[in-house]
Amino acid sequence: MRPIKTINTKALSRGLRPSKRMPRDSAFLVECAGMVGKDGVLQALDQITRIDTSVITDGWPYPNILVGVKHIVVCGSDKIYEWNGTGLDLKLTLTAGQVGGTWRWLDGHDFMYLSNGKVAVLRDPQSHTYSVTTDQPIAHAICNFNGQPFIGAPGVEI
Repeated sequence: MRPIKTINTKALSRGLRPSKRMPRDSAFLVECAGMVGKDGVLQALDQITRIDTSVITDGWPYPNILVGVKHIVVCGSDKIYEWNGTGLDLKLTLTAGQVGGTWRWLDGHDFMYLSNGKVAVLRDPQSHTYSVTTDQPIAHAICNFNGQPFIGAPGVEI
């Protein structure tokens, strides 16, 4: 535990030092732990909940944790889970022939498009179910450019 230190008004008003090259005794604050500067003031960081991923026993590079605007998706090599706020809900299990590489995805809030280079998976925004699809190509890279989805190496299986 760090000792409590009183900060003088001069150091507080000057804020954090603008460069690491600046000497420590220049009346600037040197370190800010547990807070971030936002809108010109220091604010505490939000509490982060640790997601228990012990159900995924696949080796590296799993689990793939995909954090979206509305949902957190946790993927193993053959299973897709969704974080419900307290635990992981199993949403889809792939067959042995559908297992590919690491997961890439496009977050559309309630709609999602995922690919592991072997299959494409869609999340239905109404039913919230995940399903393997052949209507969309598999991908090795996926990004959203100003609302327009771009995929890399469409249809090229690994």
